[in-house]
Amino acid sequence: MAGVTDCSIEAMNDRNLNFTFSLSTLPDDAVMEVSLPDHVLRLTVGQLLDTAFPEDETDASEIEESFDVAENPDLPEIYEEFLRVTEQFRQGLCRLHIADQLGHAVDFQSPVSSLTPSSESANRAANLPLQLSLTPEYDALSYAREHGYTAGEPDLIQWLQICLAIYYVDKHEAVLPAPDSLAADNPLKPVVEEITRKGLVTYEQEAEQPEITPDGRRFIGSLLSETEGYIDRYDMLQDVVWDEDGETALFGTGHGADLRVEAFIYEGLDPVRAVFLLRLYDGTMDEFAENWTELIGDEEFLNSVLEPVVNRDLTPAELLEEILEQSMALLEADAESAREDSFRDQIARRVTS
Repeated sequence: MAGVTDCSIEAMNDRNLNFTFSLSTLPDDAVMEVSLPDHVLRLTVGQLLDTAFPEDETDASEIEESFDVAENPDLPEIYEEFLRVTEQFRQGLCRLHIADQLGHAVDFQSPVSSLTPSSESANRAANLPLQLSLTPEYDALSYAREHGYTAGEPDLIQWLQICLAIYYVDKHEAVLPAPDSLAADNPLKPVVEEITRKGLVTYEQEAEQPEITPDGRRFIGSLLSETEGYIDRYDMLQDVVWDEDGETALFGTGHGADLRVEAFIYEGLDPVRAVFLLRLYDGTMDEFAENWTELIGDEEFLNSVLEPVVNRDLTPAELLEEILEQSMALLEADAESAREDSFRDQIARRVTS
């Protein structure tokens, strides 16, 4: 996905301003060049973003209609990513950092006119574009605290760390030092102490790693059972396309939106807990098997694990409800078909015997 977008947001008059927007979530060459009437000099930078990437779907569609897709077929996809990130910012799912062409931070309340020296405004407006780079910052833990998501545990961070430690000991046979061998300031020490206190692991004399106890096995089993429940109910929602003409949800197309987190929240589940368990289940954490003991006390690491909680698509509630109803109907139909197949198999075995 690459190319330069050249679109006109409004009918241009004799004088206009050219802007080049880049987004950290896109390749360096996937930028947008936007031409705007020079009255945007009276706007703030925040208002400029609202003009270029409007919240209203009709306004955004009008902008997309101006794209020259024959020259660059990637333009709608690039623009959709800009719309996605700016909408996440409006909904409080991320912070949005803006910088000018020199890398200097730009405030949302700064006037657009301050981006270029006034004495050169006319020349720059006609020639060089004003460059703005957008960088979203996702902080799932702050979002969880603000919305009261604790994964149903007394201490969210501690629970995340315990699950990670047990995961690496169980799946990767990781060496987990005994609490007494760890320095007081080692972030792993309170984790190991809590795991030991809960009786999830036991240390045999001269053993290189702890042994998971029966209670530890039950703990792992309960997490697996819970995760498989999320998969059974919501897995098809990780790839959804809404067919407006047929008013039908299409699942598993290979290019749909992941609506699982929205579904968790809509149905009253804790998205932090569900996302974390799914990330453990799908092997995401395996790449950190060599250095997890160094990362376990780093909240930025935990934020990266939980990023899908906040870095997600947004769907209107009525549409999401319809998609959920259709997904449930499909699951029920599949379950009924499976029951019928099982019944036929039983009859066939009886006849054969």
